[in-house]
Amino acid sequence: MNYLKQFKYSKDDPAEFDINPNLNKNDNKIFDDSHLSNLLSRSIRVEKEIFPTVGNAIEKVFKRLDLENEFNFFVTADNFQANAACSLMPSASKPDIIITSKLIELLSEEELQFIIGHEVAHYYYQHSLYPNLETASETHLKLNILNLNRSAEISADRVGFIASGSLEKSLRASLKLASGLSEKHLKFSFSTYLDQLREIESIGKSQSELWSTHPSFLIRIQALIWFSMSKEYHEYFDTKKKGIYDLKTIDSKIEKTIKKVVGDELENSNKAIYDRARLWGSLKLFLVDNKFSKEEQAKFTELVGKEKARKAIGWLKLSNPNMLDKKVEEGFSEASKLLKSDRQNLGKELEKAAKTAGGKKIKILDALSKLLNCIGLKKSH
Repeated sequence: MNYLKQFKYSKDDPAEFDINPNLNKNDNKIFDDSHLSNLLSRSIRVEKEIFPTVGNAIEKVFKRLDLENEFNFFVTADNFQANAACSLMPSASKPDIIITSKLIELLSEEELQFIIGHEVAHYYYQHSLYPNLETASETHLKLNILNLNRSAEISADRVGFIASGSLEKSLRASLKLASGLSEKHLKFSFSTYLDQLREIESIGKSQSELWSTHPSFLIRIQALIWFSMSKEYHEYFDTKKKGIYDLKTIDSKIEKTIKKVVGDELENSNKAIYDRARLWGSLKLFLVDNKFSKEEQAKFTELVGKEKARKAIGWLKLSNPNMLDKKVEEGFSEASKLLKSDRQNLGKELEKAAKTAGGKKIKILDALSKLLNCIGLKKSH
């Protein structure tokens, strides 16, 4: 399974939310499969004797992925939605993948392999552990979670492609799902669809894409084509081709494409929160001894920039210590929800400010420790 980790989209990183999927192990766990009663009552478990095409597709997927099939597969009646979903109840012994009848009718066996591989990836990458969008109250946190969700889909698509063994079949499956139409009504001219993506990029920011849990099917098609051109993919599977890009370059290209479509609201929101915490946190460190000499003001200006320093110093003349504490409290409450990499960078900036600030170092380091604690960090040694 090491290659699954290698091929995972770099922005699909739960560690940014302090989530460690490896901690969610089943060792010494008491299982409860009572939820199966509902599935067994309303759906049909996939057996090759009943669903030979679906059964064959499942076997080929796990053979290509070189994984053990530890899933329950079910087919459920739905004549309207072509869909598949992977779910894992908290105390279940196995994950469940439910496939709708409409999906099976729409796709060929090879195309179905892409979808099955995609759903298997959601389980192996532990995407179910990712933050729940419904519980997030702050806008910037919601946007960060949505960005993580979109990244998870890019990772799952890559595994789906590997599971299908065919880029063309993977792209055909994607287009069929996006249109709801079979090959009877579709021509698979992928370059034409990508022209549509270029048009979306030229229009710019889309609110619907910004607030979507899934990237546009056009972005996903482009991302899969790029992945199929990666040096790492061709090297691992010994295709006798060299590949054009390394995965780092491909991930960067995907990130830029997504940003063109969703806009820069997420980036700007994170930056604004980061800058506020950095400004008020640094000022707090400089004022630990309730002194702010001209020399210290000059050093503070070097750290945060001339314009920010000018406004902060001007505000300071009209405020009192309690008002600064309030600014710090509000700023660090927001910053505690930033991505881990942003919080770590903020911590480094604050440590730099602590080294620059005048006054008793013991008090400054104590204040620094409290600020870092607010954003889930510890002082480096």
